[in-house]
Amino acid sequence: MTPVNERASRLVFAALSLAVALCACGRGDPAPVPEADRASAIPASPLEVALEFSRLLALNDPACYELLAPTLKDSALVSGEPWAAFGRWRGFDASGRLTEILRDSTGSRTSYYCSIRRMEHPAIVRIDFVLSPAGWLIEYFGEEIPGEVIDSLSVERTARIIMSNPEIRFEMRVARQLLDGVLIDSVAHYGSLTAAMDRGTSFEAYIASLNDAAYADLAYSNIRRAASMQIIQDRATFNLPAVPVELSGFVAVWREFAFLSKAHLRDMHESMQILRATGEYAPPADTPDDTERLRVLRANFLAVSDLVESLDTLSTTFPAILTIGDEEPLEQQIIYLDPHQTEQRFENQIGMTVWRALGVEMNGDQDPERVVYFAGNLFLFEGTPAGYRLAWRTYADYESDYHSEFSSRPFLADGSREVTLIGNSGAFEYTLHYDGGAPAFGRHQLGSVE
Repeated sequence: MTPVNERASRLVFAALSLAVALCACGRGDPAPVPEADRASAIPASPLEVALEFSRLLALNDPACYELLAPTLKDSALVSGEPWAAFGRWRGFDASGRLTEILRDSTGSRTSYYCSIRRMEHPAIVRIDFVLSPAGWLIEYFGEEIPGEVIDSLSVERTARIIMSNPEIRFEMRVARQLLDGVLIDSVAHYGSLTAAMDRGTSFEAYIASLNDAAYADLAYSNIRRAASMQIIQDRATFNLPAVPVELSGFVAVWREFAFLSKAHLRDMHESMQILRATGEYAPPADTPDDTERLRVLRANFLAVSDLVESLDTLSTTFPAILTIGDEEPLEQQIIYLDPHQTEQRFENQIGMTVWRALGVEMNGDQDPERVVYFAGNLFLFEGTPAGYRLAWRTYADYESDYHSEFSSRPFLADGSREVTLIGNSGAFEYTLHYDGGAPAFGRHQLGSVE
C-alpha cells in the first residue's frame, strides 16, 4: 500500500471510530444543556386561551374542556359534548377589551369584554379568566341580556312561560330557596355588625373588636353564601340544557346575577381578610355601574320568582335543597316536602335516618310548617298557600338526633305549637317556636329550673 493510500485509510478509520463513539454516547444520558442555552415556554395569554377554546369548540372537540377552570369544567362535563354545554359560536371577536389583572388571596383574574354571537343562545359579552399553575383558564362566560328582559312589563309573561315548563320551575324554586338561605345567613351573622354601624361604629373598628371565634363566624358565612351562589349559577347553566328561546334572556339574567353576587362576596371577603391582617381597609372595587347592574338583575329575578311562587298552587310536592358545611362545595341533598304527610323520613341501606321532616302548625295561620332535620342541622320551612319557603335554619351540629323526642307540643292558645328535641347527651332540650311572628330557637338544661 502506498503512503498516500495508507494515510487515507487511517483517516477513514478515524472517522468511523468517531462516529461509533458518538453513537455509543447517544445511548446513554444526554449531555446537560448549559443553563444559558435553555428556553422557557411562555404561557398562553388569556386572549390566546380564548382563541384556542373557540377553535376547539367549533370542532365540538372535548379538548376545549382542558382550558376551563376546575369548577366550570366539572359542571360542563355533565352536559356532555361542548356544543350542548356552550352552544355553537359563529366566530370569535378578536377586537374585544382585556381588563387589568386583579389579584387577591384566591388568585389572579382578568376579563375579556367582547361580542361573540351564538346560534342558539344569547351572545357572549365577557370571558373571565383565573390564573392557575398551568396558566390562564376560563372561569366564566357572561351572556348578553336583552333590554326587554329587564323591563318590568315582561315579568308576568316570563313567569307564565316558566309555569308551563316543569324543569325550569323546579330549578327556580331551588334557586329561590338558596337565595333565601343566603339572606338568612347574612342576617344571622352580620346582624350585630349592622347594629354596631347603626350606633356609629365603623366597619374597621367592629372587625378589630372581634375575637377569633366571632371573626371566623363571619368568614365562614362569606364562604357559605358564595358557595350557595355558585350552586345557583351551576344549576342554571348545566341543569337546563333545553331552554326555550323565549326564556333564554331571563336564564342569562339568572346566571349573571348569581355570578356577579359571588364575585362581590369574594371581593368583600378579601377586603375583610386584609383589614383583619393589616388594619388597612380597602373597600371592594365595585363601580356604580356594577352595583346598579347587580341590583337590577336581582330585582328582576326576585320579581319573576315571587310571581311563580304565587301561581304555583297545583304542585303536590315541593322541592327543597338542604346544604351543610362551610367549605366550597357545600354538601347538598334534594328532598321533596309533602304537605299531606305529617312526617317524612329517609333511611339509608343500613337503616340509619338520613333526614326527617315533621309537619306542625307553628304560627297559627293554618298552613302547617315543616321542620327538617339533616346532618345535625335544622331547617324551618314556613307553610304558604302555594307551598313552602325557607324561614330559618342552623349552621352547626348542636348534638341533636332523630329519636322520638323530636316532636311537638302546644305553645300558645291560638293553636300554634313548638317543636322540641333532646340532645344526644340527654343534658339539654332544644325548642323551636314562633315569637312575634319570627322563629325563635333556644335550649335549657334538663333538670334545671331555667
